[in-house]
Amino acid sequence: MLVTMLGIAVLAVVAVIGKSAIMFVSAVAIGVIVYVFRRARTREKVIAIIVAGLGGSIGAEIVHILYHYSTAIEPGVGNGEFFMLAITVGLKNAAAIVIVLLCTDAWLNYIDRKSD
Repeated sequence: MLVTMLGIAVLAVVAVIGKSAIMFVSAVAIGVIVYVFRRARTREKVIAIIVAGLGGSIGAEIVHILYHYSTAIEPGVGNGEFFMLAITVGLKNAAAIVIVLLCTDAWLNYIDRKSD
């Protein structure tokens, strides 16, 4: 869990450096889910991470769109571009953390077999 949380912290730092609120909210949502599901099986963790990544980024984009259109003088026409970006960011965050999680599990299983 420590390695996974460090990966999430790296994603959050990259989001702050890149000034991406969507990526930051997605990373925070993934971090909360990893903590909540810390005793769950790997399959359930992977599913929860993907849902949290998508949910966090889409939720942040909804708030961003509502804020943008409430302060806009002229209402713009949306073509779904913002939500596609949010889905892409959420999936990339989730994929990065799932890879870290699976590699860590594989490494721990390898070390466990080697010690026997």
